[in-house]
Amino acid sequence: MQHPIDVAFFLINLLVYSISDFLKVMNQYRFILLLLLFLGETICIQAQEIDSIIVSTITEDFQKDSITAEFHEPEYKIDTLASFIVPTTDSLICYAESLLGTPYQYGEKGPDKFDCSGFTGFVFKHFGILLPSSSTYQYKEAPIKTEIIDSAKQGDLIFFMGRNGRKSVGHVGIVVDVDTATHSCRFIHAATHGGVILTNFPSSAYYNQRFMGFGRFEIPEFIYYYQTRKVYLEETIEYNSEGE
Repeated sequence: MQHPIDVAFFLINLLVYSISDFLKVMNQYRFILLLLLFLGETICIQAQEIDSIIVSTITEDFQKDSITAEFHEPEYKIDTLASFIVPTTDSLICYAESLLGTPYQYGEKGPDKFDCSGFTGFVFKHFGILLPSSSTYQYKEAPIKTEIIDSAKQGDLIFFMGRNGRKSVGHVGIVVDVDTATHSCRFIHAATHGGVILTNFPSSAYYNQRFMGFGRFEIPEFIYYYQTRKVYLEETIEYNSEGE
């Protein structure tokens, strides 16, 4: 019976000779192995390029379809949810007061800067009423005129002489409200100092001395407002059933 050490020594020699023979074979066919590795890598690269070309083509086709596709909005009708009535003069004054603080600039007609007639014209135009471009012609063309303060109404124009000393109209504002108990009113206007401001009349001595009168343009008594929404019409499909 062989000693275990001899058996182990024999197995180690066998393993060493087997590895040596394997390396000799690999050395003889190394060129073929390298060629196979190169071809395998080339095939993988080409496959990746083909995949990228396919993805690119699909993306371009999708973009073309997206650009040329037309959007057709479904049919709809307008439903009135609510309607309400607001006095025009109230709306006109509210709109004028929303412009308080806007700077004064001669010859400007808004919306960032105003002179006096540019301001009155801008406010009235918002409600579809066109006024002459200057304070002089706004006074001349006003259908109704008065110099009595208690006869004035909200939304009337109030006129003053200009600063040149001549007895002709050179400034204009809009009457905000009238107090018949004190025979006074407030008006909103674009002033050279302060821009769009509110002023009391006749307590302001400066404007009291220059007062020319009131002028009235026809203003609708009410404005009708409507709140609406779109109601889309559902497509209806008719099914025809035929019986025997």
